[in-house]
Amino acid sequence: MIRTQVSFHDRRLFLYVVTGLILCAYDAVATMQHIGRGVATEGNPLMESLIEVNAVVFFLVKMSLTAMGLLICYGFSHLRTARFGLHLAVGVYSILTIYHILILLFG
Repeated sequence: MIRTQVSFHDRRLFLYVVTGLILCAYDAVATMQHIGRGVATEGNPLMESLIEVNAVVFFLVKMSLTAMGLLICYGFSHLRTARFGLHLAVGVYSILTIYHILILLFG
């Protein structure tokens, strides 16, 4: 049996991981709502095909991929590139959140 241990070596960066996951979940739900209302489309063709198949599968795949990416960046956060990846992911999801809010307000 392989035993792995994740240490919380930087609480601030771990907060970025949690924030990224929350924003990703909001993006997934808001995207499905906007598509259902006909005011937006999914920008990623692979994820769009998952939405057409099953919304739950879309949500689980999106969350799994995002979680893996964020946790890998966190695990390698001693490297500058990994820290940049965490900041970039949260920044992109923050912009997407603003976009979704603007659609709700004006769309």
